[in-house]
Amino acid sequence: MPPVSGPLAGAGSPRRREQERALGRRVGSWLVWWVLLMAMWIALDYSFDIAELLVGAGVAAAGAFAAELVGHQTDSHFRVHIRWFTAMLGLPGQMIRDTVIVFAALGRFLIRGEQPASGFVEVPKAWGDESPVGVSRRVLLVAGTSVAPNTFVLGMDRERDVMVVHHLVLPARRAAR
Repeated sequence: MPPVSGPLAGAGSPRRREQERALGRRVGSWLVWWVLLMAMWIALDYSFDIAELLVGAGVAAAGAFAAELVGHQTDSHFRVHIRWFTAMLGLPGQMIRDTVIVFAALGRFLIRGEQPASGFVEVPKAWGDESPVGVSRRVLLVAGTSVAPNTFVLGMDRERDVMVVHHLVLPARRAAR
């Protein structure tokens, strides 16, 4: 067996949390998880039968408990500011626009054999700090930008404060350059 290097899981003293989260915050986190999971249950089950809703409430409660327990045990917390969700209001429009762009490019390729111009674009976005709020912001930013079918975020450059994005079909103004 080769020698093991580095810290071993469970070796040494347990990791100390800098400060315990208040019970109210943990209950609030559980409630947010429950609401999200229950909404997902209703969207997937598509039934408003009382028995179905009660089962969904129980499953959502168990899932919320598990999510909060894991977050507490790992001492990682997903922090979100409500104002970040205002940017998400534009996502449906972006998804529709990108879908039209991709299908139009597919149509041009099938009819004329015209290959669309694709490539990488640097979008100015601030990296932020390394706090849980900063990390949560970056996760939502990357995930939200990558939802539309024409856009995929490859990463963020901390030094230059840019997000590197790949477009399957480059916008006309960028393709001309």
